[in-house]
Amino acid sequence: YHFKMIRFFAATASGSRCRGRGHLDGYYRLHRAAQPPFVFVSQIDTIIPTGRSYSSTSKSEQDHERKWKLLYHRNPPRTTYPRALLGISSFNFTYWSWYCMDFTPSVNAAANAKAALGQIDAATLERLLIDPNMGYVGLGMASIIWLGSFLYTKQLVSAIWAPIVTSAGEGKSALAVSTFKLPFLRESKILQKTVYDPETNAFDHVENIEFTESELRSESSVQIYAPGELTLSEEQRKNDAIVKFDGEFSKLKGHVALRTDGDGAGESDGPLANVLKQKYLLEIESEQEIMPSANTTLLNTLVLKDYHLKVLQEEGRKISKKAESMKGRKRFRKRR
Repeated sequence: YHFKMIRFFAATASGSRCRGRGHLDGYYRLHRAAQPPFVFVSQIDTIIPTGRSYSSTSKSEQDHERKWKLLYHRNPPRTTYPRALLGISSFNFTYWSWYCMDFTPSVNAAANAKAALGQIDAATLERLLIDPNMGYVGLGMASIIWLGSFLYTKQLVSAIWAPIVTSAGEGKSALAVSTFKLPFLRESKILQKTVYDPETNAFDHVENIEFTESELRSESSVQIYAPGELTLSEEQRKNDAIVKFDGEFSKLKGHVALRTDGDGAGESDGPLANVLKQKYLLEIESEQEIMPSANTTLLNTLVLKDYHLKVLQEEGRKISKKAESMKGRKRFRKRR
């Protein structure tokens, strides 16, 4: 481009006949010929030197992408307690590590050095020396507390989504679970999403927004599970959701443990086995954390998926046994 411009000005200075309007037309023709066509694409924050427009995601792919709705969202202010628990336990573990690795050896070494120089007697040396076993006991207790705090905060559920069931029945019973991001226990960025609604002249928050599957998969703290892959760990909790609360999943207050279906937890497993097999910990403090239309979906996905089948099988066996006993009685009466 610069080479062409230099040649043009050199020809003009040497007595070219381009004058007036023809001179300017020749300049603009040369300038346009030297420049490539530019097209500005709004979806990409750059200028592409080409004659065609490009888009990062086609509109047809966005229309056919599976949409998800929010079922559960933990109240953000309630994250203060687990964040403080993890912070204090981490500080406690760091303190006892320093106490065992640096403080105790330094104090004992200094006391032994003074005793070797004759500055202190044996009685004073015995009072100055620190028993290292005390530090190791404190470090062991701090390690257990920190490990429990870490596993607790790592398994806490921040939000749960379910796909919007279409007319063809796609997306039924699948779930997407989001945990907090360590070490500061921050929730996923997609939970801060807001959409302006021109009809109400207000912003719709996450409770009323549809999420795309690509948005969920872009977050490292979100895991998507196939239909029937997640279930409640405790059989008593399943029974309470069906019998005690009449299918109202939001009334399961407190901590509700979730496990994957392949872990194989059974009724005979003890509390420790259920804790080791659990994948997530869902804490429900108020019914407002469960979306109004989410009770049925959560109940069908986490409870009725296998519990209802077990109950039907047991009832079917009882009915078949009763039917066989009734047939036997009728035959006995006919013989008599």
